[in-house]
Amino acid sequence: MNLYYLGPEETFSHRAATRMARPGETLVPCSTFRDVFRRAAAEGGAAVVPFENTAQGFVTEVMDLLAETPALMAVECRAIPVHQHLLSRDLTTPLTRIASKAEALAQCRQTLSQIYPGLPLTPVSSTAEAARLAAEDPSLGAVAGETTATRYGLTLRRPDVQDVQGNTTRFFRLEGHTPGDVHGQPAALPPTHALLYAIIDDRPGSLLNLLTPLRDIDLTFIQSRPIRGEKWKYAFFLELLAGAGSRPLAALLGTLRGVCREVRLLGSYTITSQPTVPDAASTTALSSLRAMIADIDASLIRAFAARNRYRLNPGLYVHAEPIDLSQLAKAFASGDATEQTRCLRRFYLTTVVPYIAHPGDDADPRQALHADTDAIAALARRFRFATKVIARKRVELAPELRAAAATGDPAQVEQALLNSAVEERVLARARQFSEEQALPPDISRHIVSLYHDFILPISRLIQVHIILETH
Repeated sequence: MNLYYLGPEETFSHRAATRMARPGETLVPCSTFRDVFRRAAAEGGAAVVPFENTAQGFVTEVMDLLAETPALMAVECRAIPVHQHLLSRDLTTPLTRIASKAEALAQCRQTLSQIYPGLPLTPVSSTAEAARLAAEDPSLGAVAGETTATRYGLTLRRPDVQDVQGNTTRFFRLEGHTPGDVHGQPAALPPTHALLYAIIDDRPGSLLNLLTPLRDIDLTFIQSRPIRGEKWKYAFFLELLAGAGSRPLAALLGTLRGVCREVRLLGSYTITSQPTVPDAASTTALSSLRAMIADIDASLIRAFAARNRYRLNPGLYVHAEPIDLSQLAKAFASGDATEQTRCLRRFYLTTVVPYIAHPGDDADPRQALHADTDAIAALARRFRFATKVIARKRVELAPELRAAAATGDPAQVEQALLNSAVEERVLARARQFSEEQALPPDISRHIVSLYHDFILPISRLIQVHIILETH
């Protein structure tokens, strides 16, 4: 059987479909939600569609299509965390616009307006389509998920640009259904959600007549939608808890049909929440995170190479003072963005720039300042990613980390986190990336030293502080 979803691959719908597919099903991308519903209904397949987002509410097009397609019914609901990132082909080209699916842009509008005030936001058919366009145009930013960056060869320009942390979308799995059938009776099961569609007469008291039979039932939402072709007339979507001793759905629907012009069951389902740090079978494993770090390192070294085109310009930084590395690591472990910016700027100006820039002054230092901004942003991404790594290590290295954390000794925690073989690969990669940028041999050696002496130790320290502060 085919499982249809809004494509192309690497959209959030695709990722949800991979988690909700049944054994033997073939995932088939569609270009529009209407096409998803049409093909699933006509060809006897199933579909996965987003229904509701915690930041932007309901996907109204999907609601309307559910009402228009009685041959499909919601049989499963999964709540999946959604992390939106700003991606681009490189870090140095100024962005002229940002593209994504309209719903994704809406989830990030406030954050994007703060980072890039006045930059146009362009809606396209999907987050993956935005990433494809960004791969062709370096001046275009794409809002999409982190796995999309690897598929389309993009760099992570700004992580987690969604306005609301904990951003989550509910996805429905839809399957074929015979109209009139309540699709199973959940009364004997644990509490189960049922989604109803009701049209009431346009007269006083009609809404009260609809709600009165539900007075003893947990109504989780009610949402009105205009009825196509009937001016100023509305239908209602209602989600309620059924089962666990509640009135049987068939009886409830019979009662509601006596007070409504039309009432229909659109689905019955339990809601499964995808955990923030899922199990190893469904999450991003350490190996995948390391692949993402490789992309970040490539971007960081490109930013260093861009800064190497300009001289040191020491007069620009007379007020910068060195910073203790532990203080810098604590700023990133705490998540305090203001403190991160303050500490990182001091570290970059007093430690990094002397490694990657030749002595002297530029006739016009403005371009050097722009390169500094990009390099600082790339460093911030590198250090912030340590928080994702430690979330995964908590799962895969839990016994060792628990034992080390119990001692309260930072040195023992760091030893439990240390993977010398992985760090050697990072250093080799830094050397390779530097050579690919055609940097002078002394600058390439300096960048490898930066990684060895500072970037890797700071990344470890960030994880140490997170472990000790949350143990």
